[in-house]
Amino acid sequence: MVKKPLLDVMFASDKRKNVLKLLNNGPQSADVILDTLGTSRPALIPQMKILEDNHLIISQNGTYTLTTIGKLLVDNMTPLLSSIDVLDTNIDYWGTRELDFIPSSLLKRLSDLKSCAILEPSFSEIYEVNMKFHEKTKASNYMNRIATFLYPNFFSLYSEYIENGVEISLIFSKEVIDKIKSDYTEEFKELMQTGKIKIFLSQAEMPFLSIAYNEYSVFLRLLKRNLEFDSKQLICCSPSSIEWCKALFEFYLNRSISVTDI
Repeated sequence: MVKKPLLDVMFASDKRKNVLKLLNNGPQSADVILDTLGTSRPALIPQMKILEDNHLIISQNGTYTLTTIGKLLVDNMTPLLSSIDVLDTNIDYWGTRELDFIPSSLLKRLSDLKSCAILEPSFSEIYEVNMKFHEKTKASNYMNRIATFLYPNFFSLYSEYIENGVEISLIFSKEVIDKIKSDYTEEFKELMQTGKIKIFLSQAEMPFLSIAYNEYSVFLRLLKRNLEFDSKQLICCSPSSIEWCKALFEFYLNRSISVTDI
């Protein structure tokens, strides 16, 4: 009998793929597998036999377990499937974004950006803060942002956060810092005197519009490939997406210098 290539065994059937993912959590009885996958015994048994014939699972007394080889392959399969799940949901968005600025360690963790939604504001709202992110920020203890532009209403925006006890850290491009020093010195001096806002000048390239996060959400405004402007925004609300964005912020913070004199 000619056996299927292992890639086909693992990925060509959703049933086999889901069985492997389920068994990665530990041994399972046939009844649990049937109930979890919502399938019938006649439909499942042939797929289980293929997995057994390829030494990915073993059965004993009606309980199925991953083999050592099965565990090895599934451990490597899981991150790939997680990334595919994230990308597949919004592939037209991710496939057209400039992503080279993301460190390789975080690019491998792109699957952490779960529970995301694409937003496309109207022309009149392009330079306004997203209201969902705004409300989440007011309810947070902190808000960290990396940006290459200033919101037109930045003073009232940051003042409102500060009044709500939000600690703010801002990493700006050189162009934004120069703009602040030439046009908004007094406004930022007043904000910084509250002790609630810290400003940093990035020494790294910033080929995006802005990246921000608070305790509850992540808000990304990325450019298209070739650094073309795009009004689409991404908001994510999963704990893993916040941890991902926190790591990206730390990456840029380590490549920034503190600005104490505006």
